[in-house]
Amino acid sequence: MTGYNELISEARNEQKGRFAVLASPTLNKQETITFLYKDVIDAAALDRPITGTVAEKVRNYLLFFPRLLYHFTYLVRISRQYRVKSLPKGAFFIRTWLIPRSFKKQKVRDDYFRQLIDDLRTEHNVIVGFQPLSYTPSLLKQFAEAEKHAYDIMLPGFLSIRDILSILVDYVVTARIHLKKEYNYKGRNISSLINRSLSLDYYRLRSFPAYIDKKIAAKVNVFEPACYLYIFENQAWENAYLATFDKKKTLRIGYQTSGFSLRFLNFFPSVIDKENSLFPDKIFTVGDSFKKIMETVGNFPIPVVTFAALRFEYPVVNNKYIVKYPDHAIRKRILYAFAVHVYQYPVIIKELVEVFADSGIEVHLKFHPLFNPDELAQGLPGNFITWEKPSDLPLKETYDFVLFNDNSFGIESLMEGVKSYEYKFGELYPETRLMNFTAYESEINKEKLLILKDELVSGTYRKKIDHDLLVEYVNQHYKPYSPELLSFFRG
Repeated sequence: MTGYNELISEARNEQKGRFAVLASPTLNKQETITFLYKDVIDAAALDRPITGTVAEKVRNYLLFFPRLLYHFTYLVRISRQYRVKSLPKGAFFIRTWLIPRSFKKQKVRDDYFRQLIDDLRTEHNVIVGFQPLSYTPSLLKQFAEAEKHAYDIMLPGFLSIRDILSILVDYVVTARIHLKKEYNYKGRNISSLINRSLSLDYYRLRSFPAYIDKKIAAKVNVFEPACYLYIFENQAWENAYLATFDKKKTLRIGYQTSGFSLRFLNFFPSVIDKENSLFPDKIFTVGDSFKKIMETVGNFPIPVVTFAALRFEYPVVNNKYIVKYPDHAIRKRILYAFAVHVYQYPVIIKELVEVFADSGIEVHLKFHPLFNPDELAQGLPGNFITWEKPSDLPLKETYDFVLFNDNSFGIESLMEGVKSYEYKFGELYPETRLMNFTAYESEINKEKLLILKDELVSGTYRKKIDHDLLVEYVNQHYKPYSPELLSFFRG
């Protein structure tokens, strides 16, 4: 995908300087939202352009203003309920997401930065700004009712009704992008595909979050934060803050909090991006392996620094994560941990059913928390069970092995002493998460999964793993957090 990455970088520069470019998921290469690369490959296979049906265009036109009204209504409601009028000057400002896991025992506890927030608060005023990932009423109510710090705020609370109206007008007038140059990938003109994706950015409001954050960033900037810490994924919304905060006054730090595969092109700036895109002053990673991957594959003009895995709260000895030994008993029970890419679910589930139906093996399905498990699990065989909150039993005493794709849960399973396998089912995008893994053959397809099933049925499946190799691998990927790392924010 290297040539594709560079081509989109070229397209991005055609209208460089416009905020609409900074706000566009298409031009920021967010393939998990746009799937533009898939459209490019599909068009080549069909030997014809994909321009979108008339019905799609009409639907987008008709729903455009209702979508704007929907956002307006919720932004007004949230801004009135969680009004923010003032902040202390020179504070640390942390921008994060409000998600179901932002709460612990009726208290607000950010899921991304966790203990770091409490530790920073021993030395600084720390503002934790939550941006709702969705307008789920129950989630907003939970935030209102939960116990929280005085500086745990809802970011839309900065916005007045006039601000929200100005965001809508700004978006309607400026966010539409249409490229005029011709862009060729592997000998084919893909300009129409790029422009279709840009049209979807606009009409489906995929670019809208960056416009919201632009207004919020301007409000926060008045209070001259000493440090801005945020979740780094190199997505469009991040540009709103980077374009607003003056690096002479505000230290801007992006934190790579989640794992990624090479399908996430936004993590890997091209040579062209290195010269033209916006970047924080430095990037913190969860471990040495991720730092190395980002520096090797990406082109960053800034320091990429190993920090710590703040979301990992596993036992640590001598500043290393403990990796459990496997339990060798065969239980005829496996777990599939799905990625966020819900379009993949039907294909994966179909293959799992074909392999394990009537096998006597329980298949537990761990769906991504953003989706409704009851809807996804309808009509499955009786040996397929929706995974819920785990029991008191350790993972290794519950499952024989774990299957996953494009999900960090596979490495967590290894830490729990359970073999995990990356399931390959014909996905177009490169999704390898166990990069440079040599402890055993970790990538399997349907044919190899049939072999593993037979081994489980016959009781011959081997759970043994080279423990020393696994300990080294896990601790190269993830570094434990300790309060001593606060020195990264000093001086």
